[in-house]
Amino acid sequence: MSEDSEKNGARSAIILLILVFLVAGFGVKFGLQTLSWIEAKLWASEDPWLATVPQPLPAPAAAPKGPQLKASDYEFNSPWPGNPKPVGSLTATQFRYDTGQVIVFFDPESQVDTVRAMKTSNPTEYQKFATVFADKPINSNYELYQDVYSAAPAQLSPLMDTRDALRSNALLLWKLSFGFDLPADGQFYSFDWGKIRGFQFGDPSKRRPIALRAFDERDHQYRFILTVADGSSGKITQDDVDTILQTVQPVPIAER
Repeated sequence: MSEDSEKNGARSAIILLILVFLVAGFGVKFGLQTLSWIEAKLWASEDPWLATVPQPLPAPAAAPKGPQLKASDYEFNSPWPGNPKPVGSLTATQFRYDTGQVIVFFDPESQVDTVRAMKTSNPTEYQKFATVFADKPINSNYELYQDVYSAAPAQLSPLMDTRDALRSNALLLWKLSFGFDLPADGQFYSFDWGKIRGFQFGDPSKRRPIALRAFDERDHQYRFILTVADGSSGKITQDDVDTILQTVQPVPIAER
């Protein structure tokens, strides 16, 4: 009995030791990935919208010609008739229509150049960032927002590559900080129409404010808010949104 007990004890000890080595080996190889995966699950439980990624908008037809609006050395076509008087502030210009629609256009020169700021404000931290994103570098503000908004907890796994886990973890942290952009109804879209690309927050058919963040080929950042005044019968359609996005551009130098 004593000999059998000793054999069973020795066998159990060997099995336990093997398990310890296996767990230790897993921890060394996949510990960081597992931690990132667990963190992503916890963040998603507190902020479910982290799982939301933008849905692509179809390419629109050619933008119809309409009244042209100008503000801050930029211009775009209005989807509606009329000649609303621009009301400016330090960072934005507002156009109010008699039919109730309101366009708020933010001065592109006042928008933060996030990528440039990272490069110049703290070179040491930027080098860490560049190392994490070495395989898939981020070279423009559009690419930064595209990668951040497209990140989701479901993309992480305990068995994924270490660098991919670090990258996904960083993108999700950014997405948490960008969360104020997302509308209450959760409608979130992306578009890439050649000369203009970016993101639309909100569905025009819901009669709620629409926020736009767009980028041209030179990485100029255009931000709009489109809404309808309370009590008015005016409405905003997706075609209206598309018209603005397709026509926004810097005013030609000769016309300034």
